[in-house]
Amino acid sequence: MKYSQSPMGEAFKIAIMIGKPEEEKEKEMEGLPEGVTNPIIKLAPAEADYVESMFDIVEEYGKLADNDGNGIWVGYVSAAKNEMKTMGVKCSNCAFWCPEMKGCHIIVEKAEPNGYCRLAAIGEGLKK
Repeated sequence: MKYSQSPMGEAFKIAIMIGKPEEEKEKEMEGLPEGVTNPIIKLAPAEADYVESMFDIVEEYGKLADNDGNGIWVGYVSAAKNEMKTMGVKCSNCAFWCPEMKGCHIIVEKAEPNGYCRLAAIGEGLKK
């Protein structure tokens, strides 16, 4: 199932839209995969497919965590330990980051804006 059909994806998409004029909403979300709520994210086609696949996995198995039995290692690094944040490798530049909930759509860990994990999908032009 594509996450555009997922209630989770739709809820997050709706959350970012509250209180914005229609034209602004449409412009911000243009070109983003369904479910991505961070309007600064622009993804290459293969990366957009990766994001969509991760949403499908989370829909089926729930949010991911290290040692959760799903076999996917998240490898979250806190903001304090993230030596790559000045390069743009950080949660707030990731397609899975939700500005409204100040957290991640796909991992259980309480993500910080300047943290990162190995599942990151950093938008085009956001990594130096």
